[in-house]
Amino acid sequence: YGRCEVGMKSSGGSGMLCSFFTYHDGFPFSAANWNEIDIEILGRYNNEVQFNTITAFETHHVQRKVVPFNPHQAFHVYAFEWTPDYVAWFVDGYEVFRDTRDHIATLNREQKIMMNIWPPIWVDWTGVLDPTRLPIYGYYDWIRYYSYTPGTGDNFTLQWTEQLDSWDQARWDKASHTWNGNNANFIHDNAVFQDGYLVLCLTTPTATGYNGNAIVDLDVDPPWLVWAHAEESGIDVYFSEPVETASAETVGNYIIRGEKVVSATETQESKIESQITAA
Repeated sequence: YGRCEVGMKSSGGSGMLCSFFTYHDGFPFSAANWNEIDIEILGRYNNEVQFNTITAFETHHVQRKVVPFNPHQAFHVYAFEWTPDYVAWFVDGYEVFRDTRDHIATLNREQKIMMNIWPPIWVDWTGVLDPTRLPIYGYYDWIRYYSYTPGTGDNFTLQWTEQLDSWDQARWDKASHTWNGNNANFIHDNAVFQDGYLVLCLTTPTATGYNGNAIVDLDVDPPWLVWAHAEESGIDVYFSEPVETASAETVGNYIIRGEKVVSATETQESKIESQITAA
């Protein structure tokens, strides 16, 4: 159990996905013991992240989440919490889905943290890959792991942070295998540490490794609305990051169907919370 976090930028385009997940790699392999928790970002969608748990006999429990940004354009923080009672997924620090169904109790085997970029054979899921688009890259900035510590703080305790500046061979293995359903073979040369990032490369066999530009982490996404709820005096809204006062208090920036927004006031308690009054 625990909490796993990653700073990640996926790659756009049909036919492939970038992932961050945990997997029970027991030996000998047994489909009856399958345990896996996934964050998967498909290149074919510019506004979606997929969450999944996979349990006995490769039983999938997929949840598709629309996000208010393009995950292929900038780094975002993705995370999940795994406990005996639930698995919850987070985007940029905010919980977006929690699964408490019966199958969660069967996620009780040790798992390892993994990342990959790969082109599945299932085109109905990921779309068709155009080989002329290769190479394609997925980018990883850092990883954090928290142990599950019920009753301590928020029930999770940070154990380590991996900055991914170089290959820590005491912690990480590079893959050199494939499996049925994967249209690629993993090789060591396609897991590259560059400019303080881990880059996973999907390439042709004759041009392997990272051959892209310098990696730059730019904040290109505007703040997005995390939640809104009604109060007696108006509606409180909460944004994903600080909003300039002039923007937060501009009435024309808010639309409520069937209502007229007559005022907007940024609260003093938080630079990312605003209160609007409708009439």
